Amino acid sequence: MIDAHVHTWTRNMIAESDLEARRIAAERAGVEPRLDSPIGALEAAMDDSGVERAVILPIDSGLNQDMPLSLIEKTDWHADEVSEKSKLITFVGLDPRRGEEGLRELERAITKKGCSGWKIYPPNGFYPDSDEFYPFYQLCVDLEVPVVVHTGFTSRFKHVKYAKPVYMDKVAADFPALKIVLAHVGTPWHEEAIMVASKNPNVSVDVSGWQHFAASATSRVYEMIAEAKLWKVFPNRMIFGSDYPLFEHAMPLKRWVHFFSNLRLPERLIAEGYRQVTDEEIEAVMWKNAARLYFGERE
Repeated sequence: MIDAHVHTWTRNMIAESDLEARRIAAERAGVEPRLDSPIGALEAAMDDSGVERAVILPIDSGLNQDMPLSLIEKTDWHADEVSEKSKLITFVGLDPRRGEEGLRELERAITKKGCSGWKIYPPNGFYPDSDEFYPFYQLCVDLEVPVVVHTGFTSRFKHVKYAKPVYMDKVAADFPALKIVLAHVGTPWHEEAIMVASKNPNVSVDVSGWQHFAASATSRVYEMIAEAKLWKVFPNRMIFGSDYPLFEHAMPLKRWVHFFSNLRLPERLIAEGYRQVTDEEIEAVMWKNAARLYFGERE
């Protein structure tokens, strides 16, 4: 199994406002805040859950927050922490508003530091389909690396209006060779995310964060999967992920792996005309799609 959406950090490398956002979220959930996510804890959770590989997705918030590390220092921190970890890869987190500086760093991160793709976080304050960002997308095409885009709900002090999945439709249409992943299936705009993926064969979705629904409103997960299958996004363009450790309080990674790897649609949806999922389809979601897209493997 591959977890295609995880995070690592220490509290001394992120902004105080992000720490405060985690405290607010934890208070709302009635749990202790997760202020650190060391790589050792990730590896332990992976071992306990049967997850063999994972993809770390850093976020660049340096243009709208005071960050302890510079852009280059943050890239190097993540690249260096996985340099001797055969089970882990990292993307580079980069805000495209950085312009020429950002383009240089994107190329350096991929070609010199071994980063496997680009993670962008529009809730920091930008619409991702702006023409001024097109050189970044073209560079990813040239370097043959995927782009993961945060879509949907975001944390306190960020701006959710920039995170609608539809803002990646123009990019997907204008860069048909660019591999794009809409993180979190755009929740709560999952129908929009599925639509964008359905019309653009270069777009996939990841299910990270959906363990919140799996733990408290399971029908929402089943209905999302049923719709994704109807629109032919499930199984071949759906990717398993957890957003570790941000939803461990709702459903720990081990339970999320078990839930999704054994997922079957309830009879009420089959009676409505939706088709049941199969073991082979679940296998594609749990690891084969990520192995192909993020690790460059071919069947």
